[in-house]
Formats: sequence, C-alpha cells, structure tokens
Amino acid sequence: MRWQARREKFRGVLEGDACVHPGSVFDPMSARIAEDLGFEVGMLAGSVASMAVLGAPDLIVLTLTEFAQQIHRICRAGNLSLLVDADHGYGNALNVRRTVEELETAGVSCLTIEDTV
Repeated sequence: MRWQARREKFRGVLEGDACVHPGSVFDPMSARIAEDLGFEVGMLAGSVASMAVLGAPDLIVLTLTEFAQQIHRICRAGNLSLLVDADHGYGNALNVRRTVEELETAGVSCLTIEDTV
C-alpha cells in the first residue's frame, strides 16, 4: 500500500504552529471514528495495543508481529496519519532496525522508541 500522502500530511502537522492533539485509536473502527471527527493524527500507545490485541496489560508480551499487524489493520481502514509507541524497539539495536522497517511497512507515519534497559 501507499502511505506517502499521510506521512507528508504528518510532516506538515509537525512543521505547523498549532498544538495538535492526536486521537487515541486501537483498531480500524476507532481510527475511522477519529478521522471522521476531524483528528489530523491518530496515536496507538503500546499499553492500548496490548489491551486491544491481547486483552492484557502492557507487560511487554505483545510481539512485534502482533503490533505490526494491528497497525496495518488500522492504517488500511482510512487515511489518518498514525503515530505509534514502539516501546523499547523489541530488543537490541538490530531489533530496533527491524521494528522501524516493519512498522514503516505497516503504515505508520511516526514512531517513538524508549531508551530502556
């Protein structure tokens, strides 16, 4: 799929002067609702993803594959730019690289990675 337009839109939001509040999304339907309500950006937090996919608290048991699949379902449901919390990058530096590649392929416009031990 082509994700470039939503990424360019996200860059425009970052370059703008306004403070933008992202809509919290967790599945395709919530993303469609956020987009219909006029949110420019959606955000998927790691804790929210864990609860949506596993029905469990964020204890870092959600795999990269499960996370990327949920992101892909969310992104293909509409045109909302998606910012995601990629937790700790799912491992060492090589895993972080793979995390970025997988989430880019899934459709994210931006991701954050924590610096944790």
